[in-house]
Amino acid sequence: MAAGFKIKHITAPTSSIGDTLKRSRTRRKISIADAEEATKIRAKFLLALECDSWDQIPSAVYGRGYLERYAQFLTLPVLEIMAQYDRERQLYDRHCQDAKTSFAPEGTTDLRQPLVTMHSFLIGFCACLVIGTVGAASYQIQRFTRAPYLQLVTPAQARTQDSMLVVQATSIEISGHTASGAAVTVNGASTPVNPDGSFSRRISLDKGVNAVVVEATNTKGKSTSEILSLVAR
Repeated sequence: MAAGFKIKHITAPTSSIGDTLKRSRTRRKISIADAEEATKIRAKFLLALECDSWDQIPSAVYGRGYLERYAQFLTLPVLEIMAQYDRERQLYDRHCQDAKTSFAPEGTTDLRQPLVTMHSFLIGFCACLVIGTVGAASYQIQRFTRAPYLQLVTPAQARTQDSMLVVQATSIEISGHTASGAAVTVNGASTPVNPDGSFSRRISLDKGVNAVVVEATNTKGKSTSEILSLVAR
């Protein structure tokens, strides 16, 4: 040993405050809801203490008060816990201050982001999974229960006059698109539908005004129809 120097052994805490709190609560089989009711501390602040998320506590003063009350409730050594809190809080505040000084440009506002804990990550993941599952199920239900869409392609040789289509022909081809699996009829006559939902059918026209009814029906009996008014000359 060099003259004038002494070696002092310092024992670091084996676990953080949050770990100590959570381990004590779970060992005693106390739920967060029960702890909230007994301590009158909101559950989100209790979870913040157990996760060492100091930025989730309104202020250092509140943090000390919450921690002391929670430690007493869990019958932990309050003085040791508070001493450890003071040390960890100083390190935490120093770290945040250093980060702010190093990375925040002058004149800008420091927007602290909450610490992402495993608990909050799992909650968010489960919520997204549930929302996605419900959304997919809802989409499938609507897909099979709502009426199929029907889009007609206007005959190329037709021109519009007074909301009617005028053609110089004795026959015309009616074509369009509908939902895959739907059945299509043109003026009551069954019309083949391709796997991609496209269909076409040529019909004869009488001189004068002709009404053409195109109807698409899905497997649930829901139908959509379009009526074309054609004038053949």
